[in-house]
Amino acid sequence: MRTTHSALIAGLLSLICAASCRGEIDSEDISAAPQFDAAARGSSIVLDPERLTAWIADADNRAVHHVNLQTRAVYTTDVGARPEQIVRVGDSAIAVTLRDTNQVALYEIEDQDDPNAEPRLTLRSTADVAPDPYGIALSSRGELLVTSGFGHTVTSLYAHNLKQRFALDVGREPRGVVVEPEGKRAFVTHTVGSKITVISLDLEEPTAYAVEALGGQFKNRLDKANGAGTLHPTSALAYSAALSPSGERLFVPHVIEQNGSNTVRSVPGAYGGVPAEEETSFASVTVFLTRRGTVLGAAPENSHPIDGQLPIAVDPSIGFAVAPESAPSRQTRSSIVIGDALLVASQGTNELVELDARAIDPATSVRRVFPVGEGPSGVDADEATGLAVVWNQLSHDLSMVHLATGASERVHIADDPWPADVSAGRRLFMTERDRRITRDGRACAGCHPEGREDGVVWKLGAGPRQTPMLVGRLSRGPFGWLGKHDKLEDNMRETISRLGGSGLPEEDLQKIAAYLRQGLIAPNTEPNATTPVDAQTQALAARGKELFASPEVGCANCHALDREASDRAVHTVGTRSKADTTDGYRTPPLLFVGGTGPYFHDGRYETLEALLADNYDRMGTTSHLSKDDLSAIAAFLRTL
Repeated sequence: MRTTHSALIAGLLSLICAASCRGEIDSEDISAAPQFDAAARGSSIVLDPERLTAWIADADNRAVHHVNLQTRAVYTTDVGARPEQIVRVGDSAIAVTLRDTNQVALYEIEDQDDPNAEPRLTLRSTADVAPDPYGIALSSRGELLVTSGFGHTVTSLYAHNLKQRFALDVGREPRGVVVEPEGKRAFVTHTVGSKITVISLDLEEPTAYAVEALGGQFKNRLDKANGAGTLHPTSALAYSAALSPSGERLFVPHVIEQNGSNTVRSVPGAYGGVPAEEETSFASVTVFLTRRGTVLGAAPENSHPIDGQLPIAVDPSIGFAVAPESAPSRQTRSSIVIGDALLVASQGTNELVELDARAIDPATSVRRVFPVGEGPSGVDADEATGLAVVWNQLSHDLSMVHLATGASERVHIADDPWPADVSAGRRLFMTERDRRITRDGRACAGCHPEGREDGVVWKLGAGPRQTPMLVGRLSRGPFGWLGKHDKLEDNMRETISRLGGSGLPEEDLQKIAAYLRQGLIAPNTEPNATTPVDAQTQALAARGKELFASPEVGCANCHALDREASDRAVHTVGTRSKADTTDGYRTPPLLFVGGTGPYFHDGRYETLEALLADNYDRMGTTSHLSKDDLSAIAAFLRTL
């Protein structure tokens, strides 16, 4: 099989190279794409079990590493961008998502069969994709599926030439993607919300639909059907997905947030309003039955989703326990099924966790926990050899775990390029079980994944508050919805108090602040060949900018465009709701606002259009504007 695929890929890559030299690529039908015996999953680390080597995407060092697991030799290729995930394309090529350049790159692997030779990567082709490419997977039909987080898109590329087949808008922050063995469907997870997206690939024009399947919605409805109480859980942080070998079960690790009840004793001012003795957030793993189109534990008959809702089995024996403390991190960045085990890379706890894949919620059934390096972000494993490999993003090393014995070894891969205070701050930001930060052990990154936001509107004693995005918005104070703190460290100190943490020393707060200001990577939203801006949209956004900055409308009076679109002042604009204890709020910065809904301090508007339509003259003067004018302002805001 290796020889056949090597020859096939090599031949196709040569054809691409020749065509590229002519300045064109020969048109190919899908039937011309190479076929593979199985689909391949992407991760920040992928294993080649036949050669006992591993490929690593090292975003911090802008490099791809090749590691010989027998000799521990490390070979590094500078790729000139931030690689997020790698997938093997047959046996002689890899494809890589380059997150900051909005590209996918296809590399041919040379000299990898000689154990004494350094394998060389030769770039053969690149393709532009929507902003912020993250996850990648290969179908058995020779199709690459790429998720773009901030670009809310899944793009299909032919694996042999990276020619685009389609691009679909799938909603906010898609991350994990896997393809069933037959190559007919792909499944996509999101770090925001409780949906998974199913894409039908075998249609002439592929389609996508969303299913409310993750823990928050499903457990709410299950508790209601069984007569149990609930604290209105919401779901977030579904970074990854794993398919069983048959493709019949899809495992989606994520986090469930308990968020709001007026009938129980709660922590005053604390996030979620949950009782002091309860966990605010906990890990969960949804088991989605792909053939039935339903969640394990739902009614087996008539179980296909209707309007995105899954029928519930009224069976008290199905009850969901809260995951134990040794359960996977709330930040499960990568996962894989091996036999009857689900392995998850627990980034916040520096562990590889083995769960029982046969359980209704595997997060409640922990079998073994393997300590690994710091900040594990990727895992791959081979059932035949019993070897698991983990890429530890923060310590920049690789962990080899022998599943049969539990023995493990760490191999140094690269040095940390970040300043010491930024690296220390990132560790604090991502770490879990640190009761100095939160009483229930969640991390800062649990609400602000990668410095973004979880999409949750939190219940607080002072009223509901949506999680704000941090990227690009922290250059100056004051900070917080109420604008109380001139120093970022003081704002963090108050947040930690609300979270029930015992508190961090000033030097640790300064380290986190250094990471938030220097270490967060903003999405690259520049248009490219895949996401061009047509003349009509450009004209609409330009008109919107004129209106936004005009004295007659006055939006820029508070949202100063030269200062992150905010004057940082507190204003009373008549937006107080019954739940609010104050009516003055700091002008929020608007950088990246187009991808950070819902809107307003209390998340009352799902879209920018809804916010503008209901504004009238509360913020600026917009009551005289037409619907087209408001659409133009919304188009402009999405360019920020």
